[in-house]
Amino acid sequence: MPAGGWRESLRTMSTTIPPISHLAAALRSHGFVGRLVEPDDPDYDGARRGWNGAIDRHPSAVAYAIDADDVAACIRAARAEGSAFTIRAGGHSVSGRSIREGALCIDVRALHSVEVDAERGVVSVGGGALLSELDAATQVHGLAVPGGQISHTGVGGLTLGGGLGWLMRHHGLTIDSLLAAEVVLADGSIVGASAHERPDLFWALRGGGGDFGAVTRFVFRAHRVGPTVLAGVLVYPWERAGDALRAGRDLMQGAPDALGMFAVLLTAPPEAPFPQQLQGRPVAVLSVAWSGEELAEGERVLAPLRANCPPALDLVAPMPYVALQSMLDATAPHGGNYHDRLHYLESVSDGLIDDLIAGFATVPTPQAHIIIGWMGGAIDRFAAGDTAFGHRGVGAETWLIGAAGTAPIEPTRDWVRRVSRDIEPYVMAGTYVNALEDGASIRDAYRDDVLARLIEVKRRYDPDGVFSGNGIR
Repeated sequence: MPAGGWRESLRTMSTTIPPISHLAAALRSHGFVGRLVEPDDPDYDGARRGWNGAIDRHPSAVAYAIDADDVAACIRAARAEGSAFTIRAGGHSVSGRSIREGALCIDVRALHSVEVDAERGVVSVGGGALLSELDAATQVHGLAVPGGQISHTGVGGLTLGGGLGWLMRHHGLTIDSLLAAEVVLADGSIVGASAHERPDLFWALRGGGGDFGAVTRFVFRAHRVGPTVLAGVLVYPWERAGDALRAGRDLMQGAPDALGMFAVLLTAPPEAPFPQQLQGRPVAVLSVAWSGEELAEGERVLAPLRANCPPALDLVAPMPYVALQSMLDATAPHGGNYHDRLHYLESVSDGLIDDLIAGFATVPTPQAHIIIGWMGGAIDRFAAGDTAFGHRGVGAETWLIGAAGTAPIEPTRDWVRRVSRDIEPYVMAGTYVNALEDGASIRDAYRDDVLARLIEVKRRYDPDGVFSGNGIR
């Protein structure tokens, strides 16, 4: 079939179906050829649902775009009809910003191709790809792009906010590996952004969130990682939680950049590999990942921790990088009810550790947990103004994950708020733009100078504010 023929065939087929609504007619008239799911469609309820089951919103419809032209058609049609719209890639958002009541949801999940140029170390990724798809494609060549920790997270939202994950100390945030992007702007035009093409827009896309356009393709620099890394968890009984967190902190104060660590306070699930005496009980876990080329060096780095604070269960061993990237998926299943809050930390003090342990002792559900993730390393090789991400020079992050399973979210939300208040003396001002919750405004995510620059870019590329998920205006 000649180039563009498949799309023309879809267009022809779609125009033979009588439009079922004014919205459908408007979309088709602007060239949309994907599937439109409206409230009277039996698939609507599933289509409107995101990862967070606590978000119960009803968009006017869900438009499944098949390519960048489809995204552009949706934006033009929505603007012509005076309709608000959102962009949804992975939908992995606690606040559910990709779904808005009464707005058109433009779903880009079909744009999930991943093309790897192994010789150049460059990866082209569709705006709807998931981390699992990116990791699977790059690991064939022993390459990786810094991503998150949950494999069903969308590359798009993760990247636009900054991208925190296992490799951030070794290779920087996700945005630090971004080379270029294809963007659908507010007027429906499809443009490129890079250090040499619309550099102001490119700066804003690296940490400024999704308020500047719909990114339909990312181009990343890939790094030599895997296919085998040294990773896993060290598990400690609750009475040794303080010792474990302090030992992890002490190790990370001088650790090589190739070591990533997330300390987690959680309730051990009632199943293997946890021993029976720990199942269903609170525990402290040190999750570690060594992504350096020499795994033996990682063993040497971890040896003092194992010797000085031996765990009850040691599951750190060589494993595929893709297994590391999905290791924590069970803590974030689709459809669960979630509420969270992230704080940045200058350091992990004894007082903070004590208050987090005391806070976790009152956790209302077995799914909720508290994370401390160490930052620094490669993150701080970039100057504060190089990207829109506003939190270089941070020692660590703590993420209060109010996961409630299928239980009502209110008790867990109250718990997150209470613990957050208790640790206020230890946290830095500001939060992660991908974790804006509880009425936090965009001003909480950026320094004043960064926000002023973002507003300038916003007015240049989206003067009418049609991309409004984060409230930059």
